Amino acid sequence: MEKNVLIDHYLNLCGVTCPFNFVKCCLVLENLSSNQFLQVDLDIGEAEISVMDGLKEKGYQVKILNKDSKKVTLLISSEEK
Repeated sequence: MEKNVLIDHYLNLCGVTCPFNFVKCCLVLENLSSNQFLQVDLDIGEAEISVMDGLKEKGYQVKILNKDSKKVTLLISSEEK
């Protein structure tokens, strides 16, 4: 993924339980064009792990932009490999 990217869509999924956060990410990604990016804020723990693992399993590129004690910010490329 490129260093300077334009965020095409943003989701704040803090407080959203599994598997709804993963499903919401997938729905947005399905509607993005190639080489567009989704930024997502998630709670640390189960949400972070399940969304990252699930999206990687589906072939999306996932990068951690920021992480603190309560939330993680992900950058997800809509282009599947």
